[in-house]
Amino acid sequence: MGRVNAVHYIVGVEGLALMRTWLTGERAQADRRMVDLARFVADPQNPPVVIELDVPEADVVSGYSNWATTYDTSPNALIHAEQPVVRALIDALPPGRALDAACGTGRHTKYLVERGHHVIGVDATPAMLAKARTELPAVPFRIGDLLALPLETASVDAVVCALTLTHFERLDPPIAELSRVLRPGGRLIVSDMHPLYSAIGMTAFFVAEDGSAAYVRSYAHTHSAYFVAFRSAGLVVEQCIEPVTDEDGVVMLSGGMMDLAGEAFRTALLGLPAALIWELRKE
Repeated sequence: MGRVNAVHYIVGVEGLALMRTWLTGERAQADRRMVDLARFVADPQNPPVVIELDVPEADVVSGYSNWATTYDTSPNALIHAEQPVVRALIDALPPGRALDAACGTGRHTKYLVERGHHVIGVDATPAMLAKARTELPAVPFRIGDLLALPLETASVDAVVCALTLTHFERLDPPIAELSRVLRPGGRLIVSDMHPLYSAIGMTAFFVAEDGSAAYVRSYAHTHSAYFVAFRSAGLVVEQCIEPVTDEDGVVMLSGGMMDLAGEAFRTALLGLPAALIWELRKE
């Protein structure tokens, strides 16, 4: 179990803001970052903000079981950036038989249904599926793993897999399985945390309904790693889209601390790519 301090996060954001501007920004802005850094580290025993949490690492099933209680209601900068793009890609799909792989509480499942698709939802976490079934009782939801989907080979016209592959250390096995269930000519939409986000320490952090916090480990996957996995699975890239962090996303990522370091949060995070989204075609 790890215990984290919010001041460490703010100092990291201040440092990232300084790194992004020390050479190309105004000197006065860099000097303000130095003043803020000095303020936050001057007295470690009496920091400007005292927020400490026990944040253990959770595995996918236990982590998302606890997260299910707040997943649809908590502000999420990654979903904020990702969802409009994925919905636009879904809009371009002809209605057919679709799989929402790692569907969670069914946010993309619901949109697929609204767009006329016959949808199957699969997820490894019963608690997330319980939420999805409550919202969409007519949709067949199945317990399943991305490494062994409970579907026949070449049985769906489209697959959506959102914000999940980051939890796999290797991309090849889950992408091969997503490709297996897709018919030739079918489309796969994959979204994930951008590798730059992962590289600066972002991960699947959450606070559950009971106030407990935890995170599910995320791995940074480079664009080249995706290309290798796609090619091996017989998938052709149609589009690669990288939505960036906007002002609302910055506020979400600040965790309510904009008043303490708003300029640093904006300088560090505004415009950074938040999500990595692929549209693929099965050969």
